[in-house]
Amino acid sequence: MQISITGRKVQVPDDVRAAVERKIGALDRFVGDLERAEVVFREEKNPRIAEREQVEVTLLGHGHHVRATVAGTDQHQAVDLAVGKLGKQLRKLKTRVVRRHRPNLQRDEVHHPLARLDNDLVNDTTPAADAPGPDDPEWVPRIVRRKTFDLELMDPTEAVMRMQLLDHDFFLFVNIDSDKPSVVYLRSDGHAGLIDIDG
Repeated sequence: MQISITGRKVQVPDDVRAAVERKIGALDRFVGDLERAEVVFREEKNPRIAEREQVEVTLLGHGHHVRATVAGTDQHQAVDLAVGKLGKQLRKLKTRVVRRHRPNLQRDEVHHPLARLDNDLVNDTTPAADAPGPDDPEWVPRIVRRKTFDLELMDPTEAVMRMQLLDHDFFLFVNIDSDKPSVVYLRSDGHAGLIDIDG
């Protein structure tokens, strides 16, 4: 498995890189056809947050797309947390993926849902020293990232599984039952909801 390690405005020491290559590389024991891992380190600038070291790991290969985003007090802890989370997700992938026969969709026509992912920031996300934070009643979220998706045709059950594997709280797809865009989302009770777009 090819492993790419990037630090976004943060240094990644050699010992952390070696730990990433060893621990992330061992994840292919769960799913043997993983081809690439993208590991991105960031640091939370808010000094009030103890777990400031963030890492996002994305595993790719043969249609699989599994992601974990975690934060720790240091980079080594963040890597360990990410590996633990990815291990659980890969176990789900190994035991729950059921191939369904779809007469209208050939296997080689399936496009990756994030094939045209744009990770560039819309604006600089570093807040000013006197800028209000999430705990401030005057704080308003800004759009700081844009992504472009290729929607896949699938049923809502598979969309829920994809949402879990991507570690997201929503997933946008084309519903095979209606041939229209739909969204599954994670509810506060732990179950999933489905939004059908009419029009």
